[in-house]
Amino acid sequence: MSVPLSARPPLQAILWDIDGTLLDSEPWHQRATIAVCRGLGHDLTEEQYGSTLGIAFPDFYARLNAQRPMTVTFQEWADAITDLYLERIAEVEARAGAFALVEAFAARGLRQACVSNSGRRAVEANLRRIGSPHFAFGLSRDEVTNGKPHPEPYLTAAARLGVPPEACAVIEDSPTGARAGKAAGMLTIAWPQHPHLLFEAADHVVEDPGALDWDALCGFAERMAAD
Repeated sequence: MSVPLSARPPLQAILWDIDGTLLDSEPWHQRATIAVCRGLGHDLTEEQYGSTLGIAFPDFYARLNAQRPMTVTFQEWADAITDLYLERIAEVEARAGAFALVEAFAARGLRQACVSNSGRRAVEANLRRIGSPHFAFGLSRDEVTNGKPHPEPYLTAAARLGVPPEACAVIEDSPTGARAGKAAGMLTIAWPQHPHLLFEAADHVVEDPGALDWDALCGFAERMAAD
């Protein structure tokens, strides 16, 4: 479903991942998840948590349950983690440069939305923390049948915006999310926080997404030439 870069129409929309991309929230999710798991007798290490970055919560729970049967349901486990995360939401900061890029995209007339593998409560709290008027909505894992790396979340967001998938760009920090964006046929930009991550499915892997030629990607250069 991948669209060659040369065949892409000008971009109309940017679809953002939230955790680790817009917000530097992964350390807080990690602390909450490890605390809850240890309370249930699962001695989850930081390294083991790191290997699950971008994986949907139901899949994470299934992995843990396969290693050692859980004594609580998935929903009870997920709610306990979200409760701990929300207790510290005021301490979660924006990822450096992310909000400036949101403003720059808005100035270009690009539509923007958030697409997350987190549950609805976490997404709503994160959007309040972000506090930006430029996002049309935030799509949570609870609103789709299949989470990332399946393309459904990004395809659902594009349909909700009324924008063709090939006219959307995805910005992600995890290989799981990047695979979802590529599978949806969207321009996929990996902006990792962790240098050890390998991205097999991404059009660009960048240290700073603002350094990309957004004039070209949005078709501004062609429009100026035509004028």
